[in-house]
Amino acid sequence: MVESNSIEYRKALEDFHRARSRARLQYLWASITGQSKELLPYDDISNQLHMTGQSSKGVQEIPVEAIIGSVNRYQDFDRNFLPLRDTDSERWARVKSLMTSPGSPGLPPIRVYQIGEVYFVLDGNHRVSIAREMGIETIEAYVTEIQSRAAFSAEDSPEEIILKSEYNNFLVETQFDELFPGFELKLTFPGQYETLKEHIRVHRYYMGIEQSREIPKNEAVEHWYKHVYLPVVDIIRRQAILKEFPDRTETDLYLWVLDHQTFLKEKFGWSIKLEKAAIDLVSHQGRQFLRVLQRMIRKVLAWLLPRQLEDFSIPGEWHKVKDMEGESLFSDILVAMNGRSESWVALEQAIIIASMEKADVHGLFVSVPGQRTKINMQDLDQAFRKRLEQSQIPGNLAFDNGPVAETVCERANLNDLVVLKLSHPPSKNIFLRFSSGFRIIIRRCSRPIIAVNNQISPMNNLLLAYDGSRKGNEALFVAGYFAKKYSKKLSVLVVEEDETRGQKLLKQAQDYLGDCCENSIFLQQAGKVSDMILQTTAELYSDMIFMGGYGHSPVLEALMGSAVDGVLRDSRIPVVICQ
Repeated sequence: MVESNSIEYRKALEDFHRARSRARLQYLWASITGQSKELLPYDDISNQLHMTGQSSKGVQEIPVEAIIGSVNRYQDFDRNFLPLRDTDSERWARVKSLMTSPGSPGLPPIRVYQIGEVYFVLDGNHRVSIAREMGIETIEAYVTEIQSRAAFSAEDSPEEIILKSEYNNFLVETQFDELFPGFELKLTFPGQYETLKEHIRVHRYYMGIEQSREIPKNEAVEHWYKHVYLPVVDIIRRQAILKEFPDRTETDLYLWVLDHQTFLKEKFGWSIKLEKAAIDLVSHQGRQFLRVLQRMIRKVLAWLLPRQLEDFSIPGEWHKVKDMEGESLFSDILVAMNGRSESWVALEQAIIIASMEKADVHGLFVSVPGQRTKINMQDLDQAFRKRLEQSQIPGNLAFDNGPVAETVCERANLNDLVVLKLSHPPSKNIFLRFSSGFRIIIRRCSRPIIAVNNQISPMNNLLLAYDGSRKGNEALFVAGYFAKKYSKKLSVLVVEEDETRGQKLLKQAQDYLGDCCENSIFLQQAGKVSDMILQTTAELYSDMIFMGGYGHSPVLEALMGSAVDGVLRDSRIPVVICQ
């Protein structure tokens, strides 16, 4: 029996208080960093293991560092077995005195459960705490080994052990490892295997409804893996999304992409294709430094420049993520509707392209805060849906509120093409040009824009105004796509005073278009760009113009105007502006 006034006891008590101080500091640091310092409870792990048996291994020397949890005292110690209760001081000090006092008979071996290479304390938590505090490497223990499918190693962190136990439970319930030997579904966040199991349960439910029978669990797991999981993972691989989240797994991203798709559907009011949901997830949550830097630059620009002058689009980025092998370029088309009869011409143009591309059409009506509207939303929605049904085009109409230009641009990121009625083209007046909502859309929209005046184009006779710029190359790409895929006539116009440079640009366009340009016309003109484009359009009876977006600095473009503005003001046929 150790006396409470003995030197050994008083020293042990001081050691306890130092240990408690370290525990407080570690708790504070854990709260700052978000890292858990809780000791693993054996019951939480064992419930996930579906134990196959147990056996006694007798008394052994076990590594103290491999003891990572407790059976019933996990709330009394932290992950490093530092004491968490001040009321435990007396017992802790007495136990240490018995372990360290000269002539003391010592204490019996502790009792532990072993799972793989790690241990959970059944009896002897104070002794483990003191051994850790003293830097003792091994401790004598009665060991009972628990057999399970999970294999824990001494190098596993507590989080990894939790994940392995949850994965073990997932395998027991789904038999996934037996159905697909050699394939693993690894997650890095605890608790997500329950979500994965819920996906399978929901899939099994709808399989049963579709097939009017009870679906065996193994059949549901196999069908879910092949027809739900793998298609999502294929998108993740094709878009190289995993490199944006280097610490995560494909299964993590499978859950994130589906969750983000649901979020976008609820936010925007229409179905979002998985590929676009995946791309949008990267754009908003990807951890690449350049993306963070880009967002910072945008914030600075938004502060420095009026929104009319912002230019946030990056040429070519929108189609780099698309796998063009056997795929339409424009699978989702956004049509801005203002509720007036004039906007229906934009829908008709969108329907023509959607019929060619087998695309979905997403209508958007934006209410401006503070402005009253006389539009009957229900009537507009019914008329929109009816027109799409007549054309056998899938799609729907969404309603939103906010600044029109910004709202259109936000939605454009989840589509491939934007079709707008050109109700108010950019004015010749410099002050009116600054306030042009259409200019904002051209500057900020990340997708090609079709500006429709009053005339709808059947897209049989296309004219490309080409200047060799990055945005001009985008126009070449889009115009070439339609010409090649649908055998459309394409004429290429270069407006250039310098004969040599003009011929060089025409040669670039010819080389790119290749075989599809056999029936094409290649022209060089000199003069005011917008006038030459419109004149050539009339002479060739073109029914759609393709051109790049604003090419100069935002300030200069707003002050001096541009060829884009001139064409938009005076063209009767639709104009495709490419970014």
